[in-house]
Amino acid sequence: MPGMTTPDASIIIPCYNKRDYVAAAIESALAQTHSCEVIVIDDGSTDGSLDVIRTFEDRITLVTGPNRGGCAARNTGMERARGHWLQFLDADDILPAEKIATQVKALLLAPEGSLAACPWHVLHDDGCIDAPATRPYWQSHDEAIGMLLSMWYHGGFLPPHAWLIPRALADGVGPWDTTLAADQDGEFFGRALTLAASVRFCDTTTVLYRKPPPGAVSLDRSRRAAESRMAAYRSVSHGLLKKRDDRETRRACLSRLRKTAYALRDFEDIVAQARQEERRVSTFDFSPSLPPVARVLIGLLGIRRGLELRRLFRFRKREQ
Repeated sequence: MPGMTTPDASIIIPCYNKRDYVAAAIESALAQTHSCEVIVIDDGSTDGSLDVIRTFEDRITLVTGPNRGGCAARNTGMERARGHWLQFLDADDILPAEKIATQVKALLLAPEGSLAACPWHVLHDDGCIDAPATRPYWQSHDEAIGMLLSMWYHGGFLPPHAWLIPRALADGVGPWDTTLAADQDGEFFGRALTLAASVRFCDTTTVLYRKPPPGAVSLDRSRRAAESRMAAYRSVSHGLLKKRDDRETRRACLSRLRKTAYALRDFEDIVAQARQEERRVSTFDFSPSLPPVARVLIGLLGIRRGLELRRLFRFRKREQ
């Protein structure tokens, strides 16, 4: 923020056409009880978001430019950030006031190069809040890779603002991948978990994740998004298996791969790519991230044949 001393943490908010939400996101960032700077990158918004952001201009660092995508905006924020800790916050999500302070306290007691995470609840536009079921990986992990394996094996994710990452670790992870159109945060934090020492899960603070509206990146079902999801899987899994290649790791990679292929089953060439990756992982398991029927069929027959048999069953059921 203009004129302030060096902050301990940097909150990076990319914004593209979030006029109705960005003020609440910025206000939650400014309300942090920890020493923070707030960097907002308007990514070429056309809906009046920039006018809303400018009302906070004396308390934030504002960066404007043409639309280049959320990953490029986050990278710009990282370049401008001066804090020891980095907090990513999408322009429609909310941080509780004590979030960063809670996680910094936990990380100061953790091994160097550790990540912090916390639970998340779904925020609806009418103000209602839904708490998702507790996930198996919602706990601290002495080895950060253990959290990634649990997330991939059981299915699920943490939104970007649930994490707090040390600047030094983020520099080691590298920039957000600007070629991806989907699963950008999964790819970035997947690389971070592969590199990090441990994870401190802070269950005394909870972030609010706004239910994605139509057109959100997380709901994109286009071919480009499908290709990006497979590319994100390859990026993280290949790095993960280079660092740790055992049955637990292969089972987690297989479960993540199968869930990805199941979601992208309408793209035959993507399924074929997934089949090649399945052979590379080369292990047997009934992946719990899949729905029950698909879990059995794909577990027994593999991705391609399992999906083919599932389609046949559904076709015959419609004929009856």
